[in-house]
Amino acid sequence: MRLTGKNGLVLKNVTVLGRRTSLRLEPMMWRGLNEICEREGLALNEVCNLVEGRRVQSSLTAAIRVFTLSYFRTAAQEKRGWKPIPASQYPTISKNK
Repeated sequence: MRLTGKNGLVLKNVTVLGRRTSLRLEPMMWRGLNEICEREGLALNEVCNLVEGRRVQSSLTAAIRVFTLSYFRTAAQEKRGWKPIPASQYPTISKNK
């Protein structure tokens, strides 16, 4: 599903750890997330699973935004172009309980 609301956020359904949920992100965030998937050879659901498995306090949507920003900040620091970033180096994001 892809719906754009009045606020410009795009709603998409994803499956995270076996359950279906929806994420509302800015179009540029979706483009960045899709680029990460392409570069890393992972499906969107796989990236969402990695983020979900590492977040501690925050919503999944906020954790996805932080992950996307962190990914590109790390990649921008690479001296020899893009390299895959091992999942062990993905940031841990807190989640509320």
